[in-house]
Amino acid sequence: MELKKIIFRADGNSEVGLGHLSRLFSLVEMLKDKYKCFFLTKSDSFIEIIPKEYNVDIIPKNILFYEEPNWIYKKYSSSEFIIIADGYSFTSNYQKELKKYGFKLIYIDDLVNERMYADIVINHSLNIKAEDYTVNNNNNNTIYALGSDYALLRPQFIHAARKSREIKEINEVFICFGGVDYYNLSNEALKGIVNIESIKKIHVVVGEFNDDNKSLNSIIKENSKVFVYKNISEEIMIKLMNKCHLAIIPSSTISYEACSVKMIILGGYYVKNQERINKGLDLNGLIYNVGDFKKLKSIDFKHKVLDIIHDFPENHELKLQKQSIFFDGNQKERFDKLIYSLC
Repeated sequence: MELKKIIFRADGNSEVGLGHLSRLFSLVEMLKDKYKCFFLTKSDSFIEIIPKEYNVDIIPKNILFYEEPNWIYKKYSSSEFIIIADGYSFTSNYQKELKKYGFKLIYIDDLVNERMYADIVINHSLNIKAEDYTVNNNNNNTIYALGSDYALLRPQFIHAARKSREIKEINEVFICFGGVDYYNLSNEALKGIVNIESIKKIHVVVGEFNDDNKSLNSIIKENSKVFVYKNISEEIMIKLMNKCHLAIIPSSTISYEACSVKMIILGGYYVKNQERINKGLDLNGLIYNVGDFKKLKSIDFKHKVLDIIHDFPENHELKLQKQSIFFDGNQKERFDKLIYSLC
């Protein structure tokens, strides 16, 4: 049987952030050796962050959103292509239209507030259940691929998840608040912990489209233990995480990457779509949870980190053990089976 080709549909810019693009990049990397992959995005996306080796098609500016399914149908054969969509604009009506044209559709969801017409719905929040969807859905044919079994991880993090790790002390810290740090949380966290004596090095990762921050730059100049990295590769990211013991990060895909590496995590959320992941990580004991990051000032970050440093090593070890259970490194095989079921 000839395998179908895959269209990956997502947008990423300063308004919607880069998370939807990043998650689909992870899926492309998992599937590209077996399937021919095409990346489809709007013209206002940050095209330059899409890997240059990807086949990229741009939706013209004059195509309105409600016209998009018809535009896709005219350009791509529904008998040849599966569509994987990630983004909050792909509502019930959008899904319904694509299905009307005969496409097999996979939708990646966070919010659980739409009626689903997709053949498969992926939601990698830890405590999500199919019943959470069926309240609003009468489509009994939809398959729900849920929880960390379907975590959208890049290949090197999947490999890292198969390894164990011990952390005996916390003296290197990793800070990252995504490709677009809307609320300047990196700066606030750094100000809070930079003078903690036991922390010897702090690694701050910012996105390519983070604006230059005078306050952040000032802290960097005054402290030789602070290192900043911009728009880094997967390989450098995982090396940094392996060097560090504590991560200060939002409950998004990066928290799953940190769990795969095994890190002590100070986690929280700052946008709505992170709340469900945050709740799952907290309830299952994988992180130290602060809730809404936007409510924290630098002094709060300091106290939270000091509390973690002074916590019992047994508590740290337990969190790493639980991370190993939830992130087992078999995600690629599960996605292979999932996609194959639509061919």
